[in-house]
Amino acid sequence: PVYAVDDVSLAIYRGEFFSLLGSSGCGKSTLLRLLAGLERPTQGRIFIDGADVTDLPPYARPVNMMFQSYALFPHMSVEQNVAFGLKQDRMPRKQRRERVDEMLALLQISELRRRKPDQLSGGQRQRVALARSLARQPKLLLLDEPLGALDKRLRENTQFELVNLQERLGITFVTVTHDQEEAMTMSSRIGVMDAGRILQVDTPTAIYEYPNCRALARFIGSVNLFDGKVLAIDGDLARIASSLGPVMEMRCLYPLAVGTSVSVAVRPEKMRPSDTTVPANTGVNRLAGIVEDIAYLGGVSIYRVRVEAVNAAGGDGGASSQIVEMTMTNVQPRTEQHLTWGQHVAMEWSPTSGVLLTE
Repeated sequence: PVYAVDDVSLAIYRGEFFSLLGSSGCGKSTLLRLLAGLERPTQGRIFIDGADVTDLPPYARPVNMMFQSYALFPHMSVEQNVAFGLKQDRMPRKQRRERVDEMLALLQISELRRRKPDQLSGGQRQRVALARSLARQPKLLLLDEPLGALDKRLRENTQFELVNLQERLGITFVTVTHDQEEAMTMSSRIGVMDAGRILQVDTPTAIYEYPNCRALARFIGSVNLFDGKVLAIDGDLARIASSLGPVMEMRCLYPLAVGTSVSVAVRPEKMRPSDTTVPANTGVNRLAGIVEDIAYLGGVSIYRVRVEAVNAAGGDGGASSQIVEMTMTNVQPRTEQHLTWGQHVAMEWSPTSGVLLTE
C-alpha cells in the first residue's frame, strides 16, 4: 500500500501562519484535505481548538478552504460569491450585507462587487476567493497553493499582503506550497514533507540554517555536501576527514563518536574566495578548483567550481572530483568581476558556517 500521509503528528499553534512545504506527491495536499474534512484518516484523530473533529463533515468544522483554482461561481457576482457561505449558514440579510462589505473593504475590492469572475484578473479572483473564505470567520483557514496562478511580481506583493492580513485577523492560516521562497517569506513555522512524512518542523531560519538531514538540506535552497568521517572531537569542534582529501573542521552541536560517517553541509553564500597562492586543497575548510560554470542573476552570481580530490592525512579518497557552488554578491559592475570561466579559484568557510549531518 501507498501511505499518502504516514504517521504524521503535528501541532499547529493558534494564530500562526503555518506552511506545509514539499515537492509534488509528498502528501501535503492530502494532509490539508484531512484538516478540511474532505478526506478521512484511516487512523489517528484531528483536533481543532481542543475539539475532536475527525468524524465531522466539512460544513460542520470551524474551517474554510481556499482552493488553488479559487473555485468561484462563474454565474455569480463578486459580492454574491463572498456572501455564498453566509447564505448557506442562514445569516440574516442585514448582517450578511455588513459582513460582505467588511470583507470587500478588507481585501480592497469594493469597486469590483458587481463584476463576474470572468471580468477579473488573476490577482482580483484570488482576493475574491480569500474574501469568501474569511467571511465565515473560521478558526482555521486552509490555503492550497494560494499564489500559484499569479505572476512573479504579483505573487511577491501578495505574500506580504497575506502575512499582514493574517496578523490583523489573528486567524490560523495553514498553507500548502512547493515554493520554498513563498514558504520562507510568509510562515512563522514550516513543516517540510517528503513521501508522506514530516522531515522537520521549525522556523524558516532554523529550517534553512540547521536542516536535520541530507534530504532536507538538498531540498531547501542550494547546498554543498562533503562526505567524510569524524577524526577527532575538541570541545564543540569536530575534525572531519573528507572524501575530497582536505581536513574540515566544523562546530558540532551534539556528541559524535570518532569514526562516525557524516556530511558537512555548507550553503554556497557561506563560501568565500581564498588566497590562490596557497597550495590547492590544503588547510582546514579550504578547497581549490577551476570555474566551470557561471550563472549571472543580477544581484548575485553563482560559480560552479570543479574540485579534484587529493590524498590527504585521514582522507579516504572516496571521490575523484565534485562540483562546489559559491555565491557572490555583485557589488561591482558585471564587466569588473574578477572571476571568469576556466579560472583557478580557492574557497574557504568558517567552522560555524555550516552543519554536520548524520542522516
